[in-house]
Amino acid sequence: METIRFQLRIAALWTIGAAALVFLGCGSGTQTAHRPASVVGDTVLSALQHEAALRHFIDGSTYELKGEFAQAALEYQEALRYERNHAMYYVLAKCYSALNKPALAIEAAREAIRLAPDKVEYHRLLGDVSAAAFDLDAAAAEYEQVIAMDSSSIDAWYNLARVLQPRKPLKALEVYDQLTTRFGPQWDVLLQVAELANKLGKSDRAAAALREMTLLDPGNRELKRTLAQTYARAGMSEEALAVYNELHELDPGNVEIQAEIAGIWLAKKDYVRAGKTFDEILAQDSVSADVKVRIGELYFSQIDKDSTLIPITQAIFERIRDKYPKDWRPYWYLGGVASTKKDDSLAVRSFRRVTELASWNADGWVFLTFVYLTKNDFTRSVEILESALKAVPDDFRVNFYLGVAYSRIGRNQEAARVLEHARAINPHDVDAVAQLALVYEGLKKIEESDSLYEEALRIDPKNHLVLNNYGYSLAERGIQLQRARTMAEEALKGDPNNASYLDTMGWIYYRLGEYSEAATYIEKAISKGEVSAVVHEHLGDIYFRLDKPERALEQWNAALQLDESNSTLREKIQRKSL
Repeated sequence: METIRFQLRIAALWTIGAAALVFLGCGSGTQTAHRPASVVGDTVLSALQHEAALRHFIDGSTYELKGEFAQAALEYQEALRYERNHAMYYVLAKCYSALNKPALAIEAAREAIRLAPDKVEYHRLLGDVSAAAFDLDAAAAEYEQVIAMDSSSIDAWYNLARVLQPRKPLKALEVYDQLTTRFGPQWDVLLQVAELANKLGKSDRAAAALREMTLLDPGNRELKRTLAQTYARAGMSEEALAVYNELHELDPGNVEIQAEIAGIWLAKKDYVRAGKTFDEILAQDSVSADVKVRIGELYFSQIDKDSTLIPITQAIFERIRDKYPKDWRPYWYLGGVASTKKDDSLAVRSFRRVTELASWNADGWVFLTFVYLTKNDFTRSVEILESALKAVPDDFRVNFYLGVAYSRIGRNQEAARVLEHARAINPHDVDAVAQLALVYEGLKKIEESDSLYEEALRIDPKNHLVLNNYGYSLAERGIQLQRARTMAEEALKGDPNNASYLDTMGWIYYRLGEYSEAATYIEKAISKGEVSAVVHEHLGDIYFRLDKPERALEQWNAALQLDESNSTLREKIQRKSL
């Protein structure tokens, strides 16, 4: 329509221009004789340029109508060589947009707006192409301009909310609310509100939107079920039951609805009513394994709140396991139940079975490993994770935990290999970068280690573990000690009672020659409970510097009991000095 209007305007202007030329050429001789030749020449030239622009514009419009946007764009570009016109830039921007060239479309649309800032359709187009180019802030600005110029544009309101949604969800909700207030309930708008509110954890807000949707489509059962589920998540159990009961009356044989009703009773701790319904469902052979597993999941989700449900949950999954012995899911939940009740034997059996039935499931391998990692059994952890690596070679967690386990048993070369892979999978994971820095430090690759510590701090400048480890590394080398102290101070702010962090601070003070301060921190570290041999050795070194040789020997001996293979420590004790 805009193209047609533009053609009519150009044709009208051309008619007027042609008439003027005729008038100038056929008027009285006196008038013509007195007109400067240059003015007449300029007028003729302008008319010729105008005619050329019109010709290319018409050709471009023809190509555009046929969907030949590349050829149309070329014709519009030619037209612009003869006459710069805002409408020409607008149609050119539309062609670039159709050709999926957003940068060129944006450039042309901006020029159209510069020449004619009051054209609302130009701002609308720039908003659209900016959104297509993922420049959401620019798109939002244009849609806001459209609304300022034409507040009745429902599309502009909707598009504004959509581009705000990814980064400014709360503001997007406000726009959706304004849209609903102005134009009344709209299905698409309410759907977006419900989805957005759910993502923000505003289940009550999502439920309100879904309720409005059911009024627009009262016969939609799936929508009503979603509403009931949302009510349940919002803790509005009575509202949820009201909707579920309505659905149950419409479809009394639907076991999934029955299960969800029983799930609400379970959340309300009405275990008798919930248990009766669940038992009836579990006993039916015609009910799928999926439904039965979901029943178990409902119980599993409650055991953190009520430990009395642990045996019931375990019995349900044992029942499902016996019915479906090749389904990995009941073993997974049995492993979770076992971990909750600290039954390592059952946890190992269950998670092991998950790895056998679903080797592709990295969770099974990881949680099986956790049983051993929590007991510091790194050798067994390595065995499991090496098998996991064959099944899921690109799982971040498998590579990361294997790297940790390798490093703890002194296999730093292998640790570096898998940690490098973990870092490649997730380059922004600060734990992987920091662990790799620690491994390279152990391999005496100090330059690589320092580079990784710096990278970790760029990712998370306040990470107290990284600050502690890097600070200790610098202290061990006796360099950048003031910076190391600042790092240790920040680490202790994050975890003031961490014995390792206290030892790091004490050792930095030792390197600075402030032995009394050093003793204060490391004595506090030892008072926190079990510490490593290194901490006792540090305190022994500090006492020796404080001219307390007997106390130094006590600490060195305590360290030797924890690390009998330490020949350097043994030599200190034998010579009774550093």
